Amino acid sequence: MQNVNVDCGTTQLEISVPGDATVLRCPEPPVLDDPAAAVRAALADPIGIGPIRSLVSPGNKVTIAFDAPPRSGKPRQIIIPILLEELTRCGVPEENVTLVCAGGTHGKIPPAGLLDCLGHDLFRRFWPDRLINHDCSQDLVYLGRSSRGDYVEYNRLLVDSDLTIYLGTIFPLNWGGFTGTGAVIGLGSARSIASHHTEVIANRHSAHGDHRTQHYRLHKEAINAQIEKGTGKPIFYVDVITNSTGDIPAVFAGHSPEINEPAWGVAEKLFRVNTPQADVLIMGIPYQAVYGSTDNPLLAMTYITTPPRTWLNKPLVRKGGVVIALGRSNGEYSSLRPSDAEVLERYQNCFRVQELSKHIEEFLTRPDYLYKYQHCNAYHPIHPFWLLYENQWLIEHASKVIMAGEVAPGPLRSLGLVPSNSFASAWQMAKEVVGDNPRVVVLPHYWTHLKMQFLVE
Repeated sequence: MQNVNVDCGTTQLEISVPGDATVLRCPEPPVLDDPAAAVRAALADPIGIGPIRSLVSPGNKVTIAFDAPPRSGKPRQIIIPILLEELTRCGVPEENVTLVCAGGTHGKIPPAGLLDCLGHDLFRRFWPDRLINHDCSQDLVYLGRSSRGDYVEYNRLLVDSDLTIYLGTIFPLNWGGFTGTGAVIGLGSARSIASHHTEVIANRHSAHGDHRTQHYRLHKEAINAQIEKGTGKPIFYVDVITNSTGDIPAVFAGHSPEINEPAWGVAEKLFRVNTPQADVLIMGIPYQAVYGSTDNPLLAMTYITTPPRTWLNKPLVRKGGVVIALGRSNGEYSSLRPSDAEVLERYQNCFRVQELSKHIEEFLTRPDYLYKYQHCNAYHPIHPFWLLYENQWLIEHASKVIMAGEVAPGPLRSLGLVPSNSFASAWQMAKEVVGDNPRVVVLPHYWTHLKMQFLVE
């Protein structure tokens, strides 16, 4: 046996696993000595498109959109000032530039969060009139249907601006290969996002990491093409790869889809790890992550199902295998996610997750929930639908998905999880399914360090 320290909740838990267990950690990539110089070099020679000076004229209006926190603010604080310098040289004054936090259906970022993301100087120069949160429920323009049938409705700034520059972050995505370019999803309407965040991500072809054939990625590319067709203007992307502290190992600038292969080629080298297929996958989940606290059982489930969906070649966990997650969930819901409990209640009356689609229109238009989204920094009421759809693959694939720790059993059971009060009891339940000598893979730091893309042998 070997002892492994697993990041669990707000602390670490030491567990004992078989001596031949595979313990996966992603090494920190080396960072650029001069990231500002790398940004300037990427902007001078963008991929698949001319430089910014060829895309704007004096007096033009420009929108710079950026991924919503908690993704690191460090790259934004480097890239945006350089973009502003370039635009000024092109005759675009700063007062003609709008900064937009592209949060999709996430809760709007309060001023303190935007300050932390952009730094004092940018915040002072742009807040409040030209530093705004995207609102997925209003001030939108319908741009048609993509070649794959997606409803394409986006922030009016994409239409009104002479150029939109989108700042993204590249990391492994559990239903899209890698994040980064394509479709500026964070500027879409809730209805637009609903068209590709439900059945599309529940599709079995969206449960693996091959971005070249992955179902959701193909939809994103089709949406990006439709946005450019509808607006008559290209989107200029600046994508970075970051390490666990937000520092930059690589930066790319250009047009989608041309920028994709060069950027993803680097990401593959940095984030891909080789691993055997697991009979039992063991992981820790944080108490707080991108969507909020794991006290919310839906979020606990989401943080559990994310790593097993990020695979190449074959699933990280074999069909009929077991997943053990270590963490905390007391069954409580945050006021920032006001619709979660009601959507979960509707889910209990569905035989299959796809049946939830009949409720989408209601939650797109609920005045009480929309008010909280627009005025109280709450998530849009449609957001829990995405999570239920993406979680379904693992629940159907594995024999048991066990959450062990300080947990409220009832809410977890309602989602198809198996509660346990300790790792020892969870391990015993796993062996009852897979036998006494299972092949074990452990992810001790997946959520607290770097996400990985798993190449499964």
